[in-house]
Amino acid sequence: MTNRAFRVVVPALALFLTAFLISQATAAKSTAAKVTSLPGVNAFLTDMIPDDPERAGTFFAELKKGGANTVILGPPETGYTAGRSTLPDIVSRAHTAGLKVYLIVPVRNMPDVLAVKPRWEDMKYDLNSGTIQPTGRLDLFKDDVVDYLSSRIKDLASTGVDGILFGTDLYYDDVEAMTSDTLQTYANRFNAALIPGRAFARVENLQGGLVVVEYGAGFREWAEMKRDRLIVVIQKIMDDVRAEHAGMLFGLPLHEEGLASAEAALNRFAYDMEAFRQLNVDLYWIAIKHRRMRARKGMGYKESMEALARIAQAGNEAVKAPSRALIILQTASSSGKVLPYSEIEKTASLARKGGNPYLAFTAAEERSLPAVLTKKLFKGNDSPR
Repeated sequence: MTNRAFRVVVPALALFLTAFLISQATAAKSTAAKVTSLPGVNAFLTDMIPDDPERAGTFFAELKKGGANTVILGPPETGYTAGRSTLPDIVSRAHTAGLKVYLIVPVRNMPDVLAVKPRWEDMKYDLNSGTIQPTGRLDLFKDDVVDYLSSRIKDLASTGVDGILFGTDLYYDDVEAMTSDTLQTYANRFNAALIPGRAFARVENLQGGLVVVEYGAGFREWAEMKRDRLIVVIQKIMDDVRAEHAGMLFGLPLHEEGLASAEAALNRFAYDMEAFRQLNVDLYWIAIKHRRMRARKGMGYKESMEALARIAQAGNEAVKAPSRALIILQTASSSGKVLPYSEIEKTASLARKGGNPYLAFTAAEERSLPAVLTKKLFKGNDSPR
C-alpha cells in the first residue's frame, strides 16, 4: 500500500514541479521583455540652460508652474553636448523644482571622440566617386566603440538623470558601414562579398544630390545585418546601464523619413520598427519641427501642417502603444520668436489625431509660454491609455 502510494505521488509531484518551473520561466521571460506604461509625461525640451545656477532654478520652477513634470535636455539633432561637469547641478536643480530629467545622448556623431580615436570612424561608399570615404561618425560594428558608449552613458546616468533618449544620429544611411572589417563580417556571414556597384544598382540625381533608387545583389542582407547590429548595440547599452541604474528610462528615436515606408526605411536607414518594438525601451520619440520643414521645403502654412499631421500619425501607428509615444513640437521660429498661440494649439491638435501620444514642447528662458496655455496643451496627456 505504501509503495503504491509512493509510486502515484512521485509522478504527480514531478509533473507539478515541471509545470511550476515552466510557469516561472515563462513569467521571468515575460517580465524581462515587458515595459510598464509610463506615468503621464508633460515635458519641455530645452537646449539652453541658464549659466547662472539661480536663474536655472528659476527657469525650472517656471516650467513646473506651466504644468511640466519633465525637462528634456539637448537639441534633437545633436543631443546634449554641454559637458558632463555641469550636469549634476542641473539635474539637482531640476529635481528640486519637481522635474524629472531626460537626456538626449548622441550615439554616432561624436567628433570629439574621433579626434582621439580615429580608428573608430565608420566608412561609406561615395556615390559620386565610387570610392570608400570616412563618414565622420562612429562605427557601431566595433565592440570597443559599443563598450565606450555603454561606459559613457553609465557615467551620464550616475549624475541622477531619470531617462536617456538615444539621439537621431543612431541609424545608418544606406551607403554607410563600409569599413573593411564590416565588409569582412558580411562576407563571412553570407559567404559572398558585398560589391557596392551591384548593391547600389541604380543611382539618380535627386534633390541636388545622388540617391540610390534601386538596390541589387546582396543589399537586402546588408541592410538586415546593420539592423541586427543596431538591435544588439541598443540592448547591450540598456542592459549595461540598467545593471547599475535599475530604474533608468530609455527612449528610441523614430525616424521621420523612415516612417513613410517600412521597406524603404530598412533599405535606406537600417530602420525596422517591427524589430525595434521587441526591444525593452520605455518610449519612442520624435521631434516634428513644422516651421523648419516649411522653410527648408518651401511649404505654405497649410502644407506644413498637413505634413506634421502625416508624420505624427505615422509615428503613432508605428509605435502601436500610445503610452510609449512622445512627440516634441516646435513653439518658436528659427529666429527665436514665439509662434502664435493658435498655431501651437493647432500643432498639438493635429499631433493627437490618429493616436494618443504624449506631447512635449520646446522651451527657453527668454521665450516662456503662459502657464494657462501650457497646462491646456498638457491636458491631453492625461487621457486614458
